[in-house]
Formats: sequence, structure tokens, C-alpha cells
Amino acid sequence: MNQNHKAFQLWENGQLNEAIQLLFKEIEKNSENSDAYCNLASLLILAKKYEDAQVVLETALKKYPKQLELLYAFGNLYYHKNNAIKALDYFIKVFNGNEVRLKEDATIMIGQCYLVLNNPKKALVYLLLAHENNKKDNSVILLLGDCMMQISYFNEAKNYYIKSLKLSPDNDEALFKRGLVGAALKEKSENFTSFFEKSKELDPKKYEERLYQLKEIESFIFSQNNNIKKETYDRRDG
Repeated sequence: MNQNHKAFQLWENGQLNEAIQLLFKEIEKNSENSDAYCNLASLLILAKKYEDAQVVLETALKKYPKQLELLYAFGNLYYHKNNAIKALDYFIKVFNGNEVRLKEDATIMIGQCYLVLNNPKKALVYLLLAHENNKKDNSVILLLGDCMMQISYFNEAKNYYIKSLKLSPDNDEALFKRGLVGAALKEKSENFTSFFEKSKELDPKKYEERLYQLKEIESFIFSQNNNIKKETYDRRDG
């Protein structure tokens, strides 16, 4: 069996460390196996061993400076390190490349980066393109809903979350966001609270995390509004 395939089988079975060790050994035996570098970096990113992943990618990029898989892996690394600006540089290089599968993946990641950078209109351009290429990709449908939420197009966001739930009725994220957009649209509480309840039932931990994030966002907006009001009053008093 191909060692790369074997490593991912180990990962799927929950044996992440064993998968990483296998790929390290494969690189020691065959330093020209570029796939092993990419896969090892991907597994190290999953294990949140970002510095190790960076060393692996930098080593590989010296050997294969134009390989799009490595550029994509670098983008993925910086995205997970919460550096969306640097991640964008790599994903855009892949987007401008000539590998169809990687280009499609990069299109989605560019959209995600722009969302993280609070630029939903730019995100929308890439995510609509990704959606055009694959109408059934639920992750893209959810991201489109998030874009619409960020620009306060709540009815459009609601339509995307409904599409998502048609494809995957037990998607806890889609259920939570359908509840959220229902609250934003001031629907009757009985129309949207059931979505929150089902989302919580499916994944209580994720539900609490999402609630906490919402409270942090609300707190930030509240403090920003108060600062704006204070500055306005100060100017008036001055």
C-alpha cells in the first residue's frame, strides 16, 4: 500500500501520531516524495504542530518551488495560525494556477479568508464562483449564508441556511445559524427557537462555543458604540 494512503488511514482511525511518524520515515527513505511532504504538513497542521509543519513545508518548497500543492499547504498553515492576510497570498497563487481541483479548493479558502478579514463583499465574489462550480457543497452554502449575514442581507442568509438544511437536516451549524437569522429577522420565537434547541441537542459543546462567540461580538459592538457616543459628546462639550 502507498505510504501516503496508509498514513491517512491511520489518521482516520484516530492514530495521528502514528501517521505522522510513518510519513517522517517515508521522507527519510525517499526525500523526493513531494506528496509525503504535503501530507505530513497537513497532518502536522491537524495536530496543531504549526512550527513543525512550517519547517517541513519550507524544506519541500526549496526542492519544489512551483508546486501548487505546497503553496496550498502553506496557505492552509497560515489560515490555521490566524494569519488570513498571509494565507491569502498563497491561496491566490494557487487560484491563478492551472490545477482545477486545487483551484476550486483555493477559491473557497480565499472566500473564507476575506470573511475572517471582515470583507464579506470580496468573499462573496469567490464563494459564488465556488458555488457555481459545485451547487451541492454544503460548506460553501453555509459560508454564503455567513456573507449575507455580515452585510445584513438577512432574508438571503436565511435562504442559504434553508438550502443547507435541505442537504443536511442534522447539520448543527446550519441549525444554529437558521435560528440566529430568524432572531435577526424578528420572527416569532416559536419559529426559530426550535432550531437552537436541535442544534444544542446535536452538539452541546459547539452550541455553547457559538453562544460565547456571539456574546463576545455583542460586547465588542456595545463597547464600540459607547466609544463613538463618548467621542461625540466630548466634541460637543469641547
